Amino acid sequence: MQATLAEFELPLVRPLLTAHGSITVRRGIEVRVGDDACVGRGEAAPLPGFGVETYDEALAALERWADDPEGEPPAEPCAAAAVESALTQLDAEIEGVTLATLLAGEAPTQRRIAVHALVSDLDPEAAAQRAARAAAAGHLAVKLKVAAREPNGGADASVDGQAARIAAVRRALPAGVALRLDANGGWDRSTAVKVLRRVGHLDIEFVEEPTPQAADWAQISRTVGLPVAADEHLRDPASLDRLVEVGAIEVAVLKPAVLGGPHATYDLARRAAMRGVRSVVSSFICGPAGLRIARETAVAVDPHGVHGIGTATLFAEALPEDVVPAGGYLAVPTEASSVAG
Repeated sequence: MQATLAEFELPLVRPLLTAHGSITVRRGIEVRVGDDACVGRGEAAPLPGFGVETYDEALAALERWADDPEGEPPAEPCAAAAVESALTQLDAEIEGVTLATLLAGEAPTQRRIAVHALVSDLDPEAAAQRAARAAAAGHLAVKLKVAAREPNGGADASVDGQAARIAAVRRALPAGVALRLDANGGWDRSTAVKVLRRVGHLDIEFVEEPTPQAADWAQISRTVGLPVAADEHLRDPASLDRLVEVGAIEVAVLKPAVLGGPHATYDLARRAAMRGVRSVVSSFICGPAGLRIARETAVAVDPHGVHGIGTATLFAEALPEDVVPAGGYLAVPTEASSVAG
């Protein structure tokens, strides 16, 4: 089996502001395995602050593996996910099925899958306008990044200011379009409760990672009356079980790019479902290969859900049409060759 690596860099149209910092460009390594007849692709694109290896560590791990692709895969999370993704997609190509079909054991009946829009503008009016445009374009949900700080100030970071920004976005969305909040662990417990109490009546679907300590979440959820979702705290079945046992979460946000690839993500989603926790599959602000893996995994996990796999529009460069949302949806491929790209 041949294995090749290709580095890439994708600047964003505008900075994506999160509690972990501002994202302006995505650097990654695309992994390709197979031959001219059958090809599988994966992608490693670590993000600083998200609990994974550095870019240089991922690249070094993948270079070692590419020298002996029949040997042990990398241990680093993003590198390991990239290798497993490429090998699983290669298996699907050899069998002549889509990756979603390989995972779920049956071909999807859906021809498209809904994706949410991502908004991080700190100015309430700008955030509301962007959310309104997303809803008008057909998105059934908007995820708003909260608890972020503008690098040079200029935004109201007070409890009242943060609540007003969330309220402005909710008012801009029509009934039937969900609002999801993602704090990336950027609040302390007191701030989370104060902000969320002010907006808990505004029909918010869930709040993701409200504080760095998952031990806070059950109390926060009970106090403000909002479901909590886990993302960065989900790394394996044991971490899922711990969160479920203490009643911390109702939603699991699953990223194949950090969870070991599509098989591990699909298995974790099934485990979550057995515990009454629903799953939303998300990209890691991925390039084309990573977006295809996330899309196929989402189709296998929940073809009727609204997933976080529509991030191709965040990039300044036009990505391939099959990973770019149209009308709030991504098309679902029916043939293996259209998945490999």
